[in-house]
Amino acid sequence: MSEGPTEVFSPANCRVSKVVTPREEPLLDIKQAAQFLQVSETSLRRWTNTGRLTCLRMGGKRERRFRLSDLMAFMENQPADVASQLVPGTHLCGFYSTNEGRAKLAAAFLAAGIVPGAVSYLVADRAVRREVLAQLGMDKGVAQRDTAARRLVLCDHAATGLAQMKNFEERFVAATAGGAHSLRLVGDVWGLARKITRDALVEFEEAYDQASRRLPLVSLCLYDVRRFSSLDVVRALRGHGDTFRYPAERWLA
Repeated sequence: MSEGPTEVFSPANCRVSKVVTPREEPLLDIKQAAQFLQVSETSLRRWTNTGRLTCLRMGGKRERRFRLSDLMAFMENQPADVASQLVPGTHLCGFYSTNEGRAKLAAAFLAAGIVPGAVSYLVADRAVRREVLAQLGMDKGVAQRDTAARRLVLCDHAATGLAQMKNFEERFVAATAGGAHSLRLVGDVWGLARKITRDALVEFEEAYDQASRRLPLVSLCLYDVRRFSSLDVVRALRGHGDTFRYPAERWLA
């Protein structure tokens, strides 16, 4: 008995883009797809969860299946991928209006940096970190493995902007001294903003911007538009000029 039509699952927009029949071309399971791309199955889960790679969901367990044409297109498009091709020293800001949007922005940015020889940092409250890890497709065991290997560092916000800068500097120096060739950071700004004044936040962002230019570091500061005023948003954009070099939709959710 032949299988019925299968939905094309695209996490980036959470909708059915079209309907295909499995007989159109052979489908690979996640192990076969990982071997084809020469990456881990964990990476494939991250990429499908964040919308970087299209997959089919089949059966009652919604198992991932991959078309060869989608995998080849993914390989061809990698050099143009914004998140993985950012120039060291790039300091960006993004804006979200839902918790889901925050998780998607953070996960998409971090996914390209959780690799051997690099260190990624997620600076946010614990509840936010759990949402982002889930969006990355990381279960508890995978997250513990990557944190133990120092590929992913989960951080709380410091009590002041000065303390936060000192904490970052110590972490970045230690990582590069340990052999890391690139650093990537996502910070949920509200976690710090609720502890300090808005003027102090602007000063912190300016100091961070200057420091980040001297390091093999790319950063994304996320602002919750439900909590920040329009003036705060304007200040954020002024302090993150690199953001204007890329399509606006990359940093909005």
